[in-house]
Amino acid sequence: MIAARLCFTGLLFISAPATPAPAAIAIQTGHSPGDATFNLPPVPPPALNDAATKAVFKITGGQADSHSGALEVLHDGHIPASSDSPRENFFFAPDSAGAALLIDLGRGINLKSIATYSWHQAGRAGQQYALYAASGGKDGTQPAPDAAPDSPGSGWTLLAKVDTSAKGPGQHAVELSGSPQATLGKYRYLLFRPQANPDPSGFGQTFFSEIDVTDANAPEVQRLRTEPLLDTYQTDDGKYTFTVDSTRSPDLREWFGKKVMPAVKEWYPKITALISVPGFPPPDKMSLRLQEGEIVPGNRGIPAYAVGGNIVVSSDFMRSEANREAIGCVIHEIVHVAQTSHWGPQNHGRVPTWIVEGVADYVRWFLFEPESRGAVIHQPDDARYDASYRTTANFFDWVIRNHIKDLPRKLNATFSTGYHAGLWRDWTGKSVQELAAEWKKSLFP
Repeated sequence: MIAARLCFTGLLFISAPATPAPAAIAIQTGHSPGDATFNLPPVPPPALNDAATKAVFKITGGQADSHSGALEVLHDGHIPASSDSPRENFFFAPDSAGAALLIDLGRGINLKSIATYSWHQAGRAGQQYALYAASGGKDGTQPAPDAAPDSPGSGWTLLAKVDTSAKGPGQHAVELSGSPQATLGKYRYLLFRPQANPDPSGFGQTFFSEIDVTDANAPEVQRLRTEPLLDTYQTDDGKYTFTVDSTRSPDLREWFGKKVMPAVKEWYPKITALISVPGFPPPDKMSLRLQEGEIVPGNRGIPAYAVGGNIVVSSDFMRSEANREAIGCVIHEIVHVAQTSHWGPQNHGRVPTWIVEGVADYVRWFLFEPESRGAVIHQPDDARYDASYRTTANFFDWVIRNHIKDLPRKLNATFSTGYHAGLWRDWTGKSVQELAAEWKKSLFP
């Protein structure tokens, strides 16, 4: 749900002591404490293909925080996944004296607008900076970036001073533009001089999410979609419905629909038939959301996760693994959706994680894509039946082939009845340790 939106506008007239600035610069600001898509009118959403996309960004004063994302996050057309995603924002280190960021657009362009976006749940949300511009010398040489930009003859023009820190946490957007009849001017270089927001803890450096620069002479830019981009799919019998949200990753919409969803539609009924227990019907509705950046803040390597009937998938992982592990990853997660039909408040957490993940990887590696041999054990000496994921999946496959065909359903039933190690003897006549010892022997040539 998107919280109520608060928007602010303003008009600022500036004359700089150095090179003359445009006669009038309009500064519009938008703020929302709860929006997640940078839908902050009157400032438009971030652009996907503006003049800053291929520009060169360089730190010329101060230093980046050790937890900050690379400078590329400022002009990659992507927004953070959450209000506290350090690696998806750029921010300076505490007490970074003379913090400055230089943008080289590659050539002089007529600037239609410059926009900055930030997002944080606390003191790093607001924006405070002075923005300068320079045309460069006749040969395009940039003025010294470490010179005092306000001094006469520095080569820099003061465009604006911005301060949105009083608006509080949430998403902030600032857009600078000229009058309807004029641009901001023709410039090649931009110099941002940010200041930290007031913060008792000393961590007030702004989480800058995106910086856009639009060329008045270029075609209209494409912008981030702020309205949901949803597609609905159903199994052929209409029993199961799947909703895919590709709002954040519209470039993946067609691929996901053609490559991933046919596998989901085919395999979710198979999975439910394999593990479902009478009296505990699996969810008949599921949502799959494509998410840019870190889908779990602070855990960059997680490709996907499932909560109830909702799956969140890393768009970066889908792109990089489109021809390898992308589809199998989603199959693993829809197993978790089927498992949740047995999770009640009194039983949730009673089943060990190695069983939960082992069943999901068994379905993926031994049923969905056995040809990939993704769960082959290469170091039998170190193999443990409860190691989870692929290793446990290998153990389960051995037990299924040699002792009990219905193991996935029996394991799934423990989500509601409870799990204890004695069940293995009830099912197979042997303890799990005895089964594991036999399994390990089978792994050696």
